[in-house]
Amino acid sequence: MKFLGLFILIVGLFFSVNVCADLQAGIDAIVRRDFTSALTIIKPLAEQGNVAAQINLGNLYMKGWGVEQNYHLAQHWYLKAADQGERMAQTKLGILYYYGLGIDKDLTEASRWFQKAAEMGETSAQTILGSLYASGDGVTKNPALAFYWYTMAEEQGDQEAAKGRQSLEDEITPGQRDEALRLMGETRKIRAEKEGKAFEAATAGLGTPPQASSAGTTVKNGDDSASKAVKAKKRSARNKTTHKPENK
Repeated sequence: MKFLGLFILIVGLFFSVNVCADLQAGIDAIVRRDFTSALTIIKPLAEQGNVAAQINLGNLYMKGWGVEQNYHLAQHWYLKAADQGERMAQTKLGILYYYGLGIDKDLTEASRWFQKAAEMGETSAQTILGSLYASGDGVTKNPALAFYWYTMAEEQGDQEAAKGRQSLEDEITPGQRDEALRLMGETRKIRAEKEGKAFEAATAGLGTPPQASSAGTTVKNGDDSASKAVKAKKRSARNKTTHKPENK
């Protein structure tokens, strides 16, 4: 029985290594812009449930790389990856719903996916969610939550988030600022506890630190442009608002 268990483990590791190698080959093909080869390699992996392959396949359909552009199929593969907790796929779904690409435009559904991704730590989703709470698009307008999400993204180096937070400085009340700071304190505490438990488990030989999101293995050509477009639209709306009279 021990031999059988070891054999199964070795076989599992062998196939895992092969999947990683194939995925990397597919990603390399995208980088070379050999989209036909990329599709041939990545699609079977996506169908087998590989989350990184699923989001990359979604990207191919989203951009029309090696295939006819198809937002519906992009949504199909993003949803599969998002259901596995892939935060960039969740952000992409938010963008599809925000613009109504291949599906009915639904700002509420868009905000729901941005929320999921933001809670997973996706910087672009945090910035977009901040702008939604600042304007009230798809959510109830909430300057405290806007300030919170902008600040969370700014702490990860997002300059658009920094601008968004600064735009709220004259609008947010002391009470709303206190609420945002309270939420940030709770978030940092939860994050520190999770990181501490992961470290203890790893050093005690009880497990390993959580792996980085598969978005790290995702080719993001065009990804940032979509989220930037959302941010630009929100920024334009903010700029227009600043020129309105005080008593609206």
